[in-house]
Amino acid sequence: MNRLPLSLVLAALGAAAPLAAQSPYPDYVPVSMVQTEEATFPANLVANGVKSGAATVAVAIDDRGNLTDYLVTGYTNPAFAEHAIVALKKWKFQAAQIHGRARDSKADLSFDFQVQGVVVVSLTAGAYDEILRTQIDAPHAFHACTLAQLDHIPTPSKIVKPAYDPSVPGSKRGGKVSVEFYIDETGRVRMPSVDLETNEAYEDLSATAIAAVGQWQFEPPTVKGRPVLVVAHQDFTFQPAAH
Repeated sequence: MNRLPLSLVLAALGAAAPLAAQSPYPDYVPVSMVQTEEATFPANLVANGVKSGAATVAVAIDDRGNLTDYLVTGYTNPAFAEHAIVALKKWKFQAAQIHGRARDSKADLSFDFQVQGVVVVSLTAGAYDEILRTQIDAPHAFHACTLAQLDHIPTPSKIVKPAYDPSVPGSKRGGKVSVEFYIDETGRVRMPSVDLETNEAYEDLSATAIAAVGQWQFEPPTVKGRPVLVVAHQDFTFQPAAH
């Protein structure tokens, strides 16, 4: 299943209100942004002959358009990530919407730095993969690891089971929910999310799974003994309520 650039991070656990048969709203409107300040090319890198670079940042935007969290997930040089963060903290955001309802959301922003011309910012799903493919050999490059790259799978220090309520609408038929999340260098879970397709099929179950995973904690993930950022998935299978 392909993950969309914007993945839902639903904070509310309440059931969704019934939708009209023909809704006047688009099914999905991604988060949008107003770049009130342009990210600038790091001057110290220009002096060292660097002419281009990139950084990727995951951001959490609440249903009022506020930036509530951010996490650097990759860069070709840390200076690019620093300049990206300085700019995006000053931006304005419009919350994502599903069927006309504003939602908390997680988006992946990619910054393409060029010494000549403006910095290009995009919300493309493949931007992070492009950085890995073309820039990962840069001396100061960084990217989120996969579980397979770790010294060993991190041991959980706190696991919270989903507060499964058989009375919510989605539980009557059950379903499988896959939550994607990061484990940062301290072992903290960051940016738990599901893709749009899963949310559409199992909205209440997705919210329950996300709320649980957001409380998990792990020992710091490591590669060769060094703490790293890692991306992980957790699948939940909810059994349908007995009749």
